[in-house]
Order: sequence, then structure tokens, then C-alpha cells
Amino acid sequence: MRSLLVRIFVSFWSIILITIIVAAAIGYSYAERTRISMQNFEVSDAMLEASASLRDNGRQGLIEWLRALPKVPESLIYVIDDEGRDLLDRPLPRVIRMSMSRFGEPGMRPPRERREPPNMRPARPFTQLIGPDRRVYTIFVMPPQSVTSQWIADRGRPGLIILALLISAAVSFVLARTISRPIMRLRESANALAEGKLDTRAADGANPRRDELGLLTRDFDRMAEQLQRAWQKQSELTGNVSHELRSPLARLRVALELVRRRTGELAELDRIELESERLDELIGRLLEFSRLDQEPEQARSRVDLDALLQSVVEDVCYEYGAPGDDETVRLQIEAPCAVDGYPNALRSAIENVLRNAMQHNGGDGDVLLRLATSHGHAIITIADYGGGVADDELERIFDPFYRSAATRADHPGRSGGLGLAIAARAIALHSGSIKARNVDGGLSIEIRLPLARSRAKP
Repeated sequence: MRSLLVRIFVSFWSIILITIIVAAAIGYSYAERTRISMQNFEVSDAMLEASASLRDNGRQGLIEWLRALPKVPESLIYVIDDEGRDLLDRPLPRVIRMSMSRFGEPGMRPPRERREPPNMRPARPFTQLIGPDRRVYTIFVMPPQSVTSQWIADRGRPGLIILALLISAAVSFVLARTISRPIMRLRESANALAEGKLDTRAADGANPRRDELGLLTRDFDRMAEQLQRAWQKQSELTGNVSHELRSPLARLRVALELVRRRTGELAELDRIELESERLDELIGRLLEFSRLDQEPEQARSRVDLDALLQSVVEDVCYEYGAPGDDETVRLQIEAPCAVDGYPNALRSAIENVLRNAMQHNGGDGDVLLRLATSHGHAIITIADYGGGVADDELERIFDPFYRSAATRADHPGRSGGLGLAIAARAIALHSGSIKARNVDGGLSIEIRLPLARSRAKP
């Protein structure tokens, strides 16, 4: 069935139809077996034996005749006195109780509203024996039943309801599984797409569905494909524009030096040089950011994080402090470890985060850089004392070109907004995660990376 609407309709319709058929079949089978058993038993010698026992020995003789029957026939024959009780004091099956209430045989104390006039005797569907004391005994013959049919007969309508529930539960489970499986796959694909995995597809190419869910899945894949193409075009445009800007920027610097030689040092020329350097830095970050969207040129290899962190700390301390002064960053390596990844991308990520911490550190202490391991992951923590950011900005600071309110206020002329975005893209390239949170006096950024398989803890 290609239509989900038709599938749901047929499923529910099948539940009702199967329930009706099963109930009708059980009812007909039981009624037919009852009729055949009564007919066969009433013409047998057993009925004559019961009559003779009652005639010769009264009620006690009829009881002894019942007890003398074989085990199976005894369970099928019930003799009810005019008080409505079985001679062997057995609990009456539901079908017998219903028959007694429905037909109201003489001597069986029918309901008050069913009492007939003295001059009328209705048809008796059951065999009756008259004792010497004129007491009436009605014989009921039950059909031989299996354990299942006996259970259904004793419970009647509740049994059919339970049977219908079991059948409907089975059909509903199959229907729910048919609907929920593609929806769960679509949900997983949507989450993966939201995490930046634009090559995610939800459709199963080997066995495509042809119902409404299949159409929805194919529409989702077309949307994901269009998003991937748009992102690739944007990345290519950013990279190409940034690369093309390098040439006129280089010519601008050459022209600036020529002007200096002719006019000497001027404050305006220094300003032009400063803005040129900022523009060159921004173009470099744009190129770095666009490269992370493409397949890295560098092959994956084993990277020792402790050695990489020490190298990054040396470079950053040299940039922000005097040569040989490494007191601006406090490095703590609790557990040396390694990861599988791209060394340049990892170095760029950690360096950008560390530089961001150095730029915003309040000077109340050294920036903390700590390396630890936990549950098969390397954990890199970088914390500063710069006052942190607003809670609603903790996730947005990793967006390209986003600058927090505190950064815009403290450094209004500084270009930026790409450092943390580059770090987030590089960490995602390694199937890791990066999160920011406010701590006492500053901002803490935590990076998690999967450990190399040879050193990962179980």
C-alpha cells in the first residue's frame, strides 16, 4: 500500500473485522457443539439409567449415579434440583446460569416477572426427571471443551473483550512501528543537520518508501541537499573574496611605503597602516574559517595534546608578554594524552581560544589552561578573569562575526568575531564539543575531544 491513509484505515478496519469474525466463530462453534451433545446424550442409555436410579433410590440414587460416571462425562453433566443447585454442589457454568434465568423451568424458581399462569407450560429445551417426592431435576449437558474454550465459555463477554484487545494490540503495534521508525530516522537526520552535518540524508536508497512518509523524507533530503549546496557556495565565495582581497591589500602597503618615503612620517599614514594590518588579519581569519568547511589538506595523524599546548602557550606568551615570560598563562597538565586529528586545525582552535582569553583577561590573575581526561575524552579548559559574558550570549559567541556586548563596549574598534567561530568549527571537525560558561570572575571554555583509540580509557 502506497498511501499511509489507506494503511491506517485498513489496519483499524481489520481490527474490527477480525474481532467480529472471531467472536462469531467462537459463538457458533460453541452453540453447535452444545446442540449436538444434547441430542446425542438424550437418546442414549445414560438418560434411562439416571431415570431408573431416581425412581428406585430417589435423590440419593441420582447422586450416586452421577458419582459413578467416568471423570470426563461427569464434568459434562449437571443435574439441577428445584432449588437451582447442582446435586454434587459444583459451581454452575455461566451458560447454565443464563439458561436457568432465561427459560425459568417449572420447579426452578423462575424470576417473579417470568412466572406463567397455572394452565400454561412453556416448551422445555432441557430434559427433566421427576422424583418419587415429585421434585423436578433438570439435566444440563455441556459440550466437551478444551481448556481455552472452557475459559472463554466461563467468562463469556470479558473473554471476547480480552481477545479483541490482544488482536487490536498486535495490529496496532505493527502499524505504530511502521509509522514511528521513519519518523525517528527523520528526527535523527534533522538533529544531525542542526549540528552542522550537512551531508546527512534520511531516505533509505535500498528500499524507498512510497507513502506520505516516504515523500516527506525525500523532501527533507532535497532540502538538506540545497542547504549543503548553499553552504558550499557561501564558503567558496568567502574564500575567493578573501583571497582576491590579498592582492590589492599588498599593493596598498607598497603604495603606503612609497608615500612615506616622499612625505615622511605622518599620523594619517600610521592610521592607514594600522587599518591595513587589521584588514589583513581579518582576511586571514576569513581564509582560515573557509578552509575548515572544506576537506583538510593535511592528513589525520596522532597529536600529543600536552606538547601541542606547551607550544601554543609559548607562542601566545611571547605575543602578549616579554620574551621568556610565561607567567601570563598557567598551564596544568593532569594527564598527558593524544588524539587523532589534524594538527594545524587543533592548534588554531586552541590558540584562538587562548588569545581570546588573553585579550579579555581582567589582570586579576593568570589565564588557566588545563588538560585532563575523563571517560575516553580529553578535556581542555581555558579560564580567564575578564568578567564573563551574559548568559544568553554563551552559545552565540561561537557564531561567526558575533561580538558580545562587553567586547563591543571595551574594544569598539577592534575587528573580530571569528576567533571562537574558527575554534568551534575546528573542534566539530574532530567530532568534539566546545562550551562556554561563566565562572567566578570570568569565562571558562571547555573543549572535549575523543582520545586516540590506543590510549582511550575503557
